Order: sequence, then structure tokens, then C-alpha cells
Amino acid sequence: METLSVRCNHCGAPLEVGADTRFVTCQFCSSTLEVKRTDNSVFTREVAKIAENTGRMAESLEVIQLQNEIQQLDREWGIAEAGRMVHGRTGPRTPGNPVFGLAFTLFFAVVCFLMASGFASSGAGIFTIVPVGMGVFALITGVMGMIRGEERKSAETDYQQRRAELVQRLDALRKE
Repeated sequence: METLSVRCNHCGAPLEVGADTRFVTCQFCSSTLEVKRTDNSVFTREVAKIAENTGRMAESLEVIQLQNEIQQLDREWGIAEAGRMVHGRTGPRTPGNPVFGLAFTLFFAVVCFLMASGFASSGAGIFTIVPVGMGVFALITGVMGMIRGEERKSAETDYQQRRAELVQRLDALRKE
């Protein structure tokens, strides 16, 4: 069997390794070594250092993955918010005060229904339908607005919780 003479790159001791040997343990310092071959040389590298470098690279990769996940989450939230933009405004539309919205809806619906009863008592006939329709439309629109507001609030809470979890994991990784 053909052997090659190499040196331990941890302690410098001479080692004899087989031509096909990939890993060897130094008999002097007990370091685990990888036998590396190039076109014109044969040398050793400590496996512990390789493992250490691999561990550092894995931690860096996890940090990068978390950063990317946070950026993706922020982009998705930004796209969702852009979809809620009001025509002619530059910022995202945020739900207003739900109590004010409900009060306005009820006020508008009551005014419409009072108009309809006034038209009916004066014998306006078919024109009575218009304020009734407006009142019903106001009620439906008000309820739908409240539902959308609650959905947005829930989505924002979910977004903020997920982002906080990711940032906490990222901070913990950076402290290690």
C-alpha cells in the first residue's frame, strides 16, 4: 500500500497516511484531521476547525434567514396596506373610530327612514323607496365597514406578534 508523508497542521508532527485516506487522527496530539489533496500537494486540516467554521456559518445563515423572513413579512404587510389605500390619499387608510362610524350609520339610516315615512304620508308613492333603499344601504355599509375594521385590526395584531417573535429570535441569535 502506497503511503504519503504529511504533517499534522495542529502540532506539526509527521504522519504517514494511505493514498486513499480521507481522515486521520494524529497519534501525537489526538487531533482529528482531514487529508486534503490538490494537483501538486497533500496537506491536513483540523476537523474541529472545520466544524467550528461550519457552526459559525450555520448561525450566520440562520440570522440571514430571520432577517429575510422579517423583510418578507414587512413587504407583505406593506402590500396589504397599499391595497387599503384610499383614492387620492398618499397613506394607507386606517379604520376610524368604530363608535363614530356606528353612530353616523345609525343617524343616516334614521334620517333616511324618517324621510321615507314623510314621503309615504304625503302620498309620494314610488319615491318612498329611494330613502328606504338609502337607509338599508347605510346599515349594510356600516356593518361591512365594522367587519373590515375588525379584520384589519386582527391582521395587524397577527403581523405585529409574528414580527416581534422573529425580532426576538434574531436578537437572541446575535447575543450568542
